Amino acid sequence: MFNRQLILLATPRQIGVLDWRPGRLRWLGEHPATGTGLAAFAAVIARHAHLPATVLVDSVDEDYRTESLPHVQGPARAALVMRKLRQAFRNAQFAGAWRQTRDTAGRRDDRYLFAALTDHEWLVPWLSVLQRERVPLVGVTPMAMACQHLLARLRAPEAHVLMACRLHNSLRLSYYQDGMLRFSRLIAGETPTQLPGGAADEIAKTQLYLIGQRILPRDVRLHVLLLDPTAQLDPAFTALGADPAFSVRRVDVAEVARALRIPDDFLLATPDIVPLAAIAGKPLRLNLAPAAALQRYSLFRWQRSLQAVAGGIALAGLVATAVLWLHAESLRERTHQLDLETRQINARYEAIARTFPRQDIAPEQLAQTVAVARTLEAPGSDPLTMMTRVSAALDAAPDIALESLAWTAGAPTSTVADAAIRLDAALAPFDGNYRVAMQRIEGFMQTLGREPSLHDVRLNASPVDTDPGSSLSGKSHNAAAVPQRARFSVEVRYSEPAP
Repeated sequence: MFNRQLILLATPRQIGVLDWRPGRLRWLGEHPATGTGLAAFAAVIARHAHLPATVLVDSVDEDYRTESLPHVQGPARAALVMRKLRQAFRNAQFAGAWRQTRDTAGRRDDRYLFAALTDHEWLVPWLSVLQRERVPLVGVTPMAMACQHLLARLRAPEAHVLMACRLHNSLRLSYYQDGMLRFSRLIAGETPTQLPGGAADEIAKTQLYLIGQRILPRDVRLHVLLLDPTAQLDPAFTALGADPAFSVRRVDVAEVARALRIPDDFLLATPDIVPLAAIAGKPLRLNLAPAAALQRYSLFRWQRSLQAVAGGIALAGLVATAVLWLHAESLRERTHQLDLETRQINARYEAIARTFPRQDIAPEQLAQTVAVARTLEAPGSDPLTMMTRVSAALDAAPDIALESLAWTAGAPTSTVADAAIRLDAALAPFDGNYRVAMQRIEGFMQTLGREPSLHDVRLNASPVDTDPGSSLSGKSHNAAAVPQRARFSVEVRYSEPAP
C-alpha cells in the first residue's frame, strides 16, 4: 500500500495514466492535449491526488550529453554539477544529471550523463494539474530511463545495445553502454516506418552519429533490440540481419510480458504501459524536475516515514501486549495448578492426620516443655566455684565484713557460664577516716579483679557521697556522730567456660 503510485507518460499530443501497486496494474486511460482531455485528466488526478506521481516524458525536445568531472563530494559536487548544467543547457527549467560510474585509471574522474528537456511548454499544463491538486511529484524522467529498466529485465548480455522502441506511432532509439543510458532520440511522425527499411535507415544513421561523436567505438558490433508490439519493425529486422555491423534481436509481446510479469492480453490491449510498468517501483536516477516542484513529495515522504514508524510502534505494542497476555495466562494457569496441588496435599495430610493416635497434651504445652528442657540442659553457673572465687577475695581482705551476697545467672549459652554478683559489705573497724576507707575499698576491688573468672568490678554504693551536686551537711568535733562501719556495695561479673 505504501508503494502505490501514479505513473504518467506525457507526450506533446497526449498523456497516459497508470495506477500501479506491487502485483497490480490499472490503466486509467489516455487523454489528448485538448481542453476536454485536460479536464478529464484533472478529474482522474483529483480521485487519486493522495498518490505520488512519476512523469515520463517522450519528446523530440530532449538533449543528452556525457562528460567526465573531477571526483568531489558533498556541496562541492552539487555546485559543480549545477554549474555544468547551466553551461550545457543554459536556462532549461527541466534538466538533471546522473553520476553513472567512475574511471578506474588516471585521475579517476566521475562520468556523468546530463539531460534536459529543451522545450517544456507542452508539459506545463499537465504539471499545473498536478500542482493544483497537490499531488506529490516524485520527479520527471525521460522515457529512455524506463527503457533502461526494461533492458535490465530482458537480460541482454551485450555491452553496446541500441533499443528501438515503437510507441505512439513514433520510434525511439536509445543507446546503452554496459546497461547505462548514453544517448537517446525520438523520431516523430505518423508512420515513421511506412517505407521498407525506413527504421533500418534511422538505426544506421544513429550508429554513424554515435561513432562520429566517439560515443560508440568504431570496431564494435552494435546489438539492436527491436521492441514493437504491433510487429511493424519486421522489415527493419530483415534489413539489419543482413548487415554484418549489427546483431539483431526481436522482442515479442510474450517475452516482454514475461519480463514485466504482466498478462499477455493486458499488454496487447494497452501497449503503452510497457515503459510505465518497467520503471514502476524503481528509483529515479535521472530526475529533470526542478527542486521547487519536489518539495511536496519530500513532505509526503516525511509523513509516510512517520506513519511507518507509528505503525511499527503500534505493531510492537500489539506484540508486547500479546506476549504479556500469554505470559499472564501462563501464570494464571500455573497458579491454578499450584492451588490444585495444594488442595490435594492438604487433603492427603488431613487423611494421614486422621490416622494419628489421639494426644491428650496440646501442641503448645509440648512446645513449652521442650523450651524448659532446653533451658535446663543449657550450662549454668556453678555456685560452689563462684563462692570459692569470692571467698578467696574476702580472705585476702580481713577488714571487710560481708553483710549480704546476691547473684543472678545470665542468659544460658553452650560455651560460657555467666552470672552477676552483688556484694554488700562494710569496713570494720572504721575510725571515721573516709579517705583511708576509700583506699581500703579500692584495694578490695582490685583483689576481686585479680581472682580468676571475676570481671568488670564496679562500685555500686560508696560510704562517701561523691556526687558534686549534693549539699554538705553534718557536725564537726562530734565523736558520737562517727559511724562504726563504712558500708559499701560492689558488683562484679562472673564468667567461665562451660564444662
